Amino acid sequence: MDFFAAMPAALTRYLPSFKRLAVLFFGIVLPLLLAGEIAEEILERERFAFEQPLMMWVHEHMGQAMMPVAVVLHHVGKTSVAATLAVLFAVYHYFRNHRSWAVFILLGAALPTAIMFVAKLFFNRARPELWPRIIEETNASFPSGHSTFAAALATVWVLVYWHTPHRGLLIAAAVLFAFFMGFSRIVLGVHYPTDVLVGWITGTSTVLGLHIVMYRRLPRQS
Repeated sequence: MDFFAAMPAALTRYLPSFKRLAVLFFGIVLPLLLAGEIAEEILERERFAFEQPLMMWVHEHMGQAMMPVAVVLHHVGKTSVAATLAVLFAVYHYFRNHRSWAVFILLGAALPTAIMFVAKLFFNRARPELWPRIIEETNASFPSGHSTFAAALATVWVLVYWHTPHRGLLIAAAVLFAFFMGFSRIVLGVHYPTDVLVGWITGTSTVLGLHIVMYRRLPRQS
C-alpha cells in the first residue's frame, strides 16, 4: 500500500519536466520539422498539388462573404499597426511593473518578424496569381507575415495571461484571431496555404522557444 500511495507524489514531481518536453516536441520540434519539409520543397520550386484547387474553392464559395473581414485584417496585420499593438501591450505591462513580460512581449513580436523577413528574402517565392486581387503585395510570399504576426501575438497573449480564470475563452479568442488572419490571406489571394501554415508555425514556435529560454531566468507573473 505504501508503494502505491507514493506513486502519485513521485509522478507529480516529474510532471513539470514532462510538460516542458511535451511543449518542446509538439509546440516546437514537430512543427519546425513540418515547416522544414515545406521550405525544402519551395526551395526546389516544387508545387503543392492541393493549393490551387483549395484557393479556387475558397474564392468561389467564401470569397465574397469574407472579403470585408479579410480587408480589415489586412490592415490590422500591416507592420506599422502590428508594431504599434505590440509596443502598447508591452508599455501597459511595463507600467504595471511587469517588466519581464514587457521584454517578452517586445521580443515575442520582433523575433518572429525578423525570421519571417529573412525567410522571404531567402526563398523569394512569387505571390499567387489566380484572380484579380483588390489588395496588392510587393514582397515575397513565403512565409506569410500577417500569419506570423497573428500567431506570435496570439501565443504571447495566451502565455502572459495563462493564469487568468478565463483561460479557455482567452485561448479560443487567440486561436480564432490567428486562424482568421491566416485564412484572410487566402481569401485575398495574396498567399498560398503553405505560406500561411509556415507563418503560423514561425510565430508560435518562436514565441514558445523564447518563453522557455527567458523564464528559466526571469520571474513568472501571475
